[in-house]
Amino acid sequence: MALKRSYPSLLLSLVLLGAWLALANGQSGRLTNDRFLRRHWGNPKTKVTNNTSYCNLLTSARGLAKKNNIFIHARIAVINRVCTTGGRPTAGNQRQSIRPFRLTTCKLKADGSTYTEKQLTRRIVVSCRNRLPVRLVRIIRYRPSV
Repeated sequence: MALKRSYPSLLLSLVLLGAWLALANGQSGRLTNDRFLRRHWGNPKTKVTNNTSYCNLLTSARGLAKKNNIFIHARIAVINRVCTTGGRPTAGNQRQSIRPFRLTTCKLKADGSTYTEKQLTRRIVVSCRNRLPVRLVRIIRYRPSV
Protein backbone atom coordinates (compact mmCIF):
# COMPACT_ATOMS: atom_id res chain seq x y z
CA MET A 1 0.00 0.00 0.00
CA ALA A 2 2.81 2.43 0.78
CA LEU A 3 4.16 2.07 -2.77
CA LYS A 4 0.85 3.05 -4.35
CA ARG A 5 0.85 6.31 -2.42
CA SER A 6 4.44 7.17 -3.36
CA TYR A 7 3.80 7.10 -7.12
CA PRO A 8 1.73 10.31 -7.21
CA SER A 9 4.35 12.20 -5.17
CA LEU A 10 7.13 10.79 -7.37
CA LEU A 11 5.23 11.82 -10.49
CA LEU A 12 4.64 15.31 -9.07
CA SER A 13 8.35 15.61 -8.24
CA LEU A 14 9.31 14.63 -11.80
CA VAL A 15 6.83 17.09 -13.33
CA LEU A 16 8.13 19.90 -11.12
CA LEU A 17 11.73 19.02 -11.95
CA GLY A 18 10.91 19.05 -15.68
CA ALA A 19 9.18 22.42 -15.39
CA TRP A 20 12.11 23.87 -13.46
CA LEU A 21 14.60 22.60 -16.06
CA ALA A 22 12.53 24.07 -18.88
CA LEU A 23 12.41 27.45 -17.16
CA ALA A 24 16.11 27.35 -16.34
CA ASN A 25 16.93 26.54 -19.97
CA GLY A 26 14.91 29.51 -21.21
CA GLN A 27 16.53 31.80 -18.66
CA SER A 28 19.98 30.70 -19.78
CA GLY A 29 19.14 31.71 -23.35
CA ARG A 30 17.91 35.12 -22.19
CA LEU A 31 21.06 35.74 -20.13
CA THR A 32 23.25 34.70 -23.05
CA ASN A 33 21.26 37.02 -25.33
CA ASP A 34 21.79 39.86 -22.84
CA ARG A 35 25.55 39.17 -22.98
CA PHE A 36 25.42 39.19 -26.81
CA LEU A 37 23.60 42.54 -26.79
CA ARG A 38 26.04 44.05 -24.26
CA ARG A 39 28.91 43.08 -26.56
CA HIS A 40 27.40 44.01 -29.92
CA TRP A 41 24.38 46.31 -29.70
CA GLY A 42 24.90 50.05 -30.22
CA ASN A 43 21.67 51.80 -31.19
CA PRO A 44 21.32 54.64 -31.60
CA LYS A 45 24.98 55.23 -32.24
CA THR A 46 26.33 57.46 -29.49
CA LYS A 47 27.32 60.91 -30.76
CA VAL A 48 30.99 61.65 -30.05
CA THR A 49 33.52 64.15 -31.36
CA ASN A 50 35.39 61.65 -33.54
CA ASN A 51 35.23 58.01 -34.58
CA THR A 52 38.02 56.80 -32.30
CA SER A 53 36.20 58.28 -29.30
CA TYR A 54 33.12 56.15 -30.06
CA CYS A 55 35.06 52.88 -29.94
CA ASN A 56 37.02 53.91 -26.86
CA LEU A 57 33.83 55.02 -25.10
CA LEU A 58 31.84 51.84 -25.75
CA THR A 59 34.63 49.34 -25.15
CA SER A 60 35.62 51.08 -21.92
CA ALA A 61 32.06 51.54 -20.61
CA ARG A 62 31.15 47.91 -21.32
CA GLY A 63 34.44 46.37 -20.20
CA LEU A 64 35.17 44.84 -23.61
CA ALA A 65 38.89 44.14 -23.56
CA LYS A 66 39.14 42.54 -27.01
CA LYS A 67 41.26 43.31 -30.06
CA ASN A 68 38.19 43.59 -32.29
CA ASN A 69 34.68 44.67 -31.38
CA ILE A 70 31.65 44.97 -33.65
CA PHE A 71 28.61 47.08 -32.78
CA ILE A 72 25.28 46.66 -34.59
CA HIS A 73 23.20 49.81 -35.09
CA ALA A 74 19.62 48.48 -35.14
CA ARG A 75 16.73 47.99 -32.75
CA ILE A 76 17.03 44.96 -30.46
CA ALA A 77 13.87 43.41 -31.91
CA VAL A 78 15.33 43.62 -35.43
CA ILE A 79 18.60 42.00 -34.34
CA ASN A 80 16.76 39.26 -32.42
CA ARG A 81 14.57 38.58 -35.45
CA VAL A 82 17.61 37.19 -37.32
CA CYS A 83 17.02 33.99 -35.32
CA THR A 84 13.45 33.71 -36.64
CA THR A 85 11.90 35.40 -39.67
CA GLY A 86 14.75 37.85 -40.32
CA GLY A 87 17.37 35.22 -41.06
CA ARG A 88 18.12 32.15 -43.14
CA PRO A 89 19.54 28.94 -41.63
CA THR A 90 23.19 28.29 -42.44
CA ALA A 91 24.96 25.60 -40.38
CA GLY A 92 23.77 24.06 -37.12
CA ASN A 93 22.15 26.73 -34.97
CA GLN A 94 23.55 29.59 -37.08
CA ARG A 95 21.47 32.02 -39.13
CA GLN A 96 22.42 34.70 -41.65
CA SER A 97 20.50 37.97 -41.66
CA ILE A 98 18.35 38.63 -44.70
CA ARG A 99 18.90 42.36 -44.55
CA PRO A 100 22.21 44.16 -44.06
CA PHE A 101 22.94 46.06 -40.86
CA ARG A 102 24.85 49.26 -40.23
CA LEU A 103 27.91 48.25 -38.18
CA THR A 104 30.86 49.86 -36.49
CA THR A 105 34.03 47.79 -36.21
CA CYS A 106 36.59 48.78 -33.59
CA LYS A 107 40.13 47.47 -33.96
CA LEU A 108 42.68 47.92 -31.17
CA LYS A 109 45.74 49.90 -32.29
CA ALA A 110 49.30 48.69 -31.66
CA ASP A 111 49.55 51.03 -28.65
CA GLY A 112 46.98 48.77 -26.93
CA SER A 113 44.93 51.64 -25.55
CA THR A 114 42.96 53.17 -28.44
CA TYR A 115 40.80 51.85 -31.25
CA THR A 116 40.38 52.66 -34.93
CA GLU A 117 36.81 52.67 -36.16
CA LYS A 118 35.25 51.73 -39.47
CA GLN A 119 31.62 52.10 -40.60
CA LEU A 120 30.26 49.17 -42.62
CA THR A 121 27.01 47.82 -44.00
CA ARG A 122 27.04 44.04 -43.80
CA ARG A 123 24.90 40.99 -43.21
CA ILE A 124 25.55 39.19 -39.95
CA VAL A 125 25.74 35.50 -39.06
CA VAL A 126 24.76 34.66 -35.49
CA SER A 127 24.44 31.53 -33.36
CA CYS A 128 20.93 31.22 -31.93
CA ARG A 129 19.55 29.64 -28.77
CA ASN A 130 15.85 29.68 -27.89
CA ARG A 131 15.23 31.85 -30.97
CA LEU A 132 17.64 34.57 -29.75
CA PRO A 133 21.15 35.48 -30.93
CA VAL A 134 23.85 34.47 -28.47
CA ARG A 135 27.07 34.89 -30.51
CA LEU A 136 28.16 36.95 -33.50
CA VAL A 137 29.87 34.42 -35.78
CA ARG A 138 30.93 36.69 -38.65
CA ILE A 139 29.94 39.55 -40.91
CA ILE A 140 29.38 39.13 -44.64
CA ARG A 141 29.87 41.73 -47.34
CA TYR A 142 26.58 43.03 -48.65
CA ARG A 143 26.19 43.02 -52.43
CA PRO A 144 22.85 44.51 -53.47
CA SER A 145 21.09 42.91 -56.42
CA VAL A 146 21.29 44.91 -59.64
